[in-house]
Formats: sequence, C-alpha cells, structure tokens
Amino acid sequence: MDFLSFETFITPKIIKVVFILGLAMIVLITLITIAVSLPFGGVIRGLLLPLLGMCGFGLLWRIYCELMLVFFDMRDKLEEIANRPRA
Repeated sequence: MDFLSFETFITPKIIKVVFILGLAMIVLITLITIAVSLPFGGVIRGLLLPLLGMCGFGLLWRIYCELMLVFFDMRDKLEEIANRPRA
C-alpha cells in the first residue's frame, strides 16, 4: 500500500531503465546520421562529428539522469533526518 500512498517512489528504479533507453536512442540516431551523411559529407563530417556528438549527448544524458537520482536521494536523507528521535 506504500505505492498507492506515495510513501515509496518508483521513479529511482525507472530512471535506470529510462537511461538505457535514452542511450540506445542516442546511439540509433547517431548511426542513422552516419548512414545518411557519410556519402555526402566525407569521413570527418559524416563519421567523426556524429560520434563526437554521441559522446556529448551521452554524457549530458548521464548527468541529467544522475541529477534526478540525486533529488530522490536528498528526499530520502531528509526523511531520515526528520524521523530521528529528538534529543
């Protein structure tokens, strides 16, 4: 019943799955970009730039997902502090 009363959050568990799905989308979009632009842009523009972009977007996606986890961790720590017995 904690699930229905919002005492337990499911988002921290879901964020890990969302991270993997987002990373897969970044890789897929990069591969499509390479396939489309390689014949027209040469090696540097068709291969190197999309790979560098994938690294950048992958890093930003990781940072965003970690920030979401930090917010939930802060909430858990604040709940622990609030539930401590008073001296």
